[in-house]
Amino acid sequence: MYKLEKLSGLEQKLYFLLEAENVKVLTAENAMKLLGISRMHAYNLLNNMKKKGALDKVKSNLFVRIPAHIVHNKGKYVEDPIIVGRYLTEPYFFSYYTALYLHGLAQQPAHYYYLSTTKHTRKVNYHGIVFHPVILIKKRFYGVKEMTYGDEKIYVSDMERTIVDVMNRPEYAGGYEEILRSFQGIEKLNWDRLLAYLDKMGEKILFNRIGFVFDMLAECVNTPDMFLKEVRKRLSNNIYYFEKDRKGSYIKRWKIIVDKRLKNLVKGG
Repeated sequence: MYKLEKLSGLEQKLYFLLEAENVKVLTAENAMKLLGISRMHAYNLLNNMKKKGALDKVKSNLFVRIPAHIVHNKGKYVEDPIIVGRYLTEPYFFSYYTALYLHGLAQQPAHYYYLSTTKHTRKVNYHGIVFHPVILIKKRFYGVKEMTYGDEKIYVSDMERTIVDVMNRPEYAGGYEEILRSFQGIEKLNWDRLLAYLDKMGEKILFNRIGFVFDMLAECVNTPDMFLKEVRKRLSNNIYYFEKDRKGSYIKRWKIIVDKRLKNLVKGG
């Protein structure tokens, strides 16, 4: 519960300027720009406003403005995690299960939000919502698109990069069962781009996994024969488990061993 104490004149001015410009998430830089004050003065001002119930602290130098009606009614307020997450680090893009959600494919509500970044960043817990940074080397920072989210511009992995990511790290997307259910909602893909990302990722097992999945989903997502042909050309001589050490039936076409529960999830499988 937020308990509002009397704001100073300067604190009130900042609060109303933030409200007028619809600034929901802010840093000391916002206060410096709006009020023309020093960085130290801005830090102290924001921390005082937090103590008085006008702001909520996400982490060091990152605050959420509590809407006036919440403050006055002493309610609880949690800002949209996507709006908060976009301010956590730079550069970034929303990825894995969060990207599936932003592309309209996620099947379950999430408590973890994933951001890929080249900057070493710690997890942040915001009212039980965990922002999970995935640290990338610079050459892996690709496949990013800008998206409009409400009044904000955010960055998210494009659909093809999202597919490669979640098939490589299923633990960041609810596991393969959740992923395969999500994939059945895909309406359009750039197949050349997906193939290029697979080549760029350089993980041999991804050709087996993605080839098998989009072969099984061919009728559902209109997988081109040429895409499957190109993926098969890239298969190594190795036989892989779809999931590490999980037994199943051998799919000769894709040189992969797949648990029957996954096959049964795929339409027509």
